Amino acid sequence: MSSILPISMVCELARTLPCAPALLPKLIALLSDPEKANAKEMESLIMRDPGLATSVLRFANSAFFSRTFPCETVGDAVMRIGFRQVYRIAASSIAGRWLINQPQGYGWEPGDLYKHSLCVGVSVEHLAKKTKQVPEELAYTSGLLHDVGKLALAHACADHFESIRSYQEIKQVSWRQAEHTILGYDHTEIGGVLMEEWGYPASLVQVARFYPRPSLATPDQRLLVGHVHAAKHLATLLGYGVGEDGFHTELDEAVLKECGITEELLEELLPSVVKDAEKLIAAGMGTE
Repeated sequence: MSSILPISMVCELARTLPCAPALLPKLIALLSDPEKANAKEMESLIMRDPGLATSVLRFANSAFFSRTFPCETVGDAVMRIGFRQVYRIAASSIAGRWLINQPQGYGWEPGDLYKHSLCVGVSVEHLAKKTKQVPEELAYTSGLLHDVGKLALAHACADHFESIRSYQEIKQVSWRQAEHTILGYDHTEIGGVLMEEWGYPASLVQVARFYPRPSLATPDQRLLVGHVHAAKHLATLLGYGVGEDGFHTELDEAVLKECGITEELLEELLPSVVKDAEKLIAAGMGTE
C-alpha cells in the first residue's frame, strides 16, 4: 500500500483528470445578473467549448423544441432555448464530462457518480422551487458538484479505501468520519479546496465543504447547504448511483427544520424528481 498523500498532492493529482469544470464559474458570473446578461456574451462563452456548443445545438433542435426551421448557430439556440435552460444544459454538460471520469472507489459502477450527482442536482432544484429560499439555478449547480472531492479522493487514494471500509464497519461511524481517521482529511475538505482553486463562488465552496454537516456553514450560506443536504438524502433514498458510502451518512434534522424541509415535502417531490432525473440520465447530457 502506498503512503498517505498530503491534501495538497490529492488536489494536484485531481488537476490531471481531463475536463475539470473550470468554465462553470464564468457562466455563473454571467447569469448572476440575468438583467445584464445578453445572448451575445452567452454565445461567446459557449463557443469556447466545442462539446458544450454541440450539446446546446442538439437540445435546441430536439423534438422538445420542434420547429419548422433548424437552429444552425449557438446564438439562435440560446434565443430559442432561453438563458435558464442553456445554463442547465451547460452545468450538466461541463460537470458531467468531469464526473464521468470515474476511478475505482466507493463501490461505484460505471456512470454511478454522474447519475447520483445529477439526481442530487434535480432534487435540490425542485426543493428550491418549492421553498423559494435559494435560487434554482444555483441550487442545481450545487447539487451537481457537491461530490467533486470524492472523485479526487478516489483518483489519488484508492489504495486506502479498504482501510477506510474496515474502519467504518468496525466503528460504525459515517463514511466521511472513517476517511478522516484513516487519511487525516476527507472528501469534503478536498472538494472545498478544489472549488476555491477553480475560482468558484463562496456558496459552492461551502456546499462542497459542508454538505454533510450544514450547521458548520456560515449563516449566509446555510440555507443553500441545507437544501443540498436534504437533496442528498432524497437522492440516496431513490438509489441512483449511490456508492457504498451512501448509507453511512449524517442527517442534520435541526438544519432541515431551519430550511423548512420535512419528510412530507421530500415524499411529495419524489415523483417529479424521478421523472426529471430519468429524462436527463436517458438523454446522457454531458457524456459526449
